[in-house]
Amino acid sequence: MKPAPSGATRATIDYHMMRRDYLRRVCSGDVPLRDACDAPRDLLFAAVRFGTPRRSPCPMCARRSLRDVVYLFGPRLPKSGRCVADQAELRGYDARAEHYTSYEVEVCVACEWNHLLRARPHGGTTRFRFSGAVHTTP
Repeated sequence: MKPAPSGATRATIDYHMMRRDYLRRVCSGDVPLRDACDAPRDLLFAAVRFGTPRRSPCPMCARRSLRDVVYLFGPRLPKSGRCVADQAELRGYDARAEHYTSYEVEVCVACEWNHLLRARPHGGTTRFRFSGAVHTTP
């Protein structure tokens, strides 16, 4: 991942409009339900083990079994990303000099619905280190 050019704004990308359109297409029959509820096993495992429960019901099955799962991608992380267990861990990456991107996915552990909710930049802080040496001129 390349760092943002100086002066560039790194912003959150929100996928709620795409989600709303996708739900409309599922409800109208344009997208089969089996295609909408197709979460991979590793995503379901992460949702059960690390996911944060949501208050809203699943848009497909109406059960209260939705969870938010956050994956982080960036330097020195596995190519498949790192599942972030809590917000404190994510804040730790904000303090790093490298650039990371987190992806938040909602997952229903009952019917296997899943959809990307947002992508957020993390890290990229500039650090200046003081060597401790004091230079004086005669």
